[in-house]
Amino acid sequence: MPSNKTEFAARVALTKPSDGVRGIFFRVVFELIEKRGGPDALRRVRSTEGLSKEMKDLRTYPASDYLALLYNAADVLEPKLGSEDQVFNACGRACLHSFSGGMGQIVFGILGKGHPQRLFAQTSGAFSTVVTYGKREHTATGPNTCLIRYRGDMQPPAYHVGIFEAALDTLGMQGLVTAQPHQLDSVDYHISWN
Repeated sequence: MPSNKTEFAARVALTKPSDGVRGIFFRVVFELIEKRGGPDALRRVRSTEGLSKEMKDLRTYPASDYLALLYNAADVLEPKLGSEDQVFNACGRACLHSFSGGMGQIVFGILGKGHPQRLFAQTSGAFSTVVTYGKREHTATGPNTCLIRYRGDMQPPAYHVGIFEAALDTLGMQGLVTAQPHQLDSVDYHISWN
């Protein structure tokens, strides 16, 4: 089933020309598409306007193009991964796993010190290094729970749920992440672990 183009258009309408995403996240999603959907799926996605150019990991590209990538990924990967939200979740997980290796290990190893609360407290700073839009606020709601408020972030909630779930996995923790949308670009994420 094709991805929700009405929602896609509404999310793109929320972007500003200055809203950008680092190229590394484009690359990771392209790799996921090729791995799970094959070369034909990747060619189909890369033929989309804005996604055909080569992207450098550390350069910033339009957030509207990243939305196009996620929704096109849903179009080609739903037969393999399930619903649109499952594809978005898989994209978020892949991005986190990519970021938690290499230089990103600093965030997980030093800032997080192996504890989710410390790691999630760094969400605002971590995201400010990879995107140019939105605000994120962490609040500890208990010893093993927190709330992360996203404002001005137009990415689908399932994508961020995947990021937070993968962060817990990386720390070797079992947990639950739920999204409470208020508007398309305003979502509260409730996270718990044991």
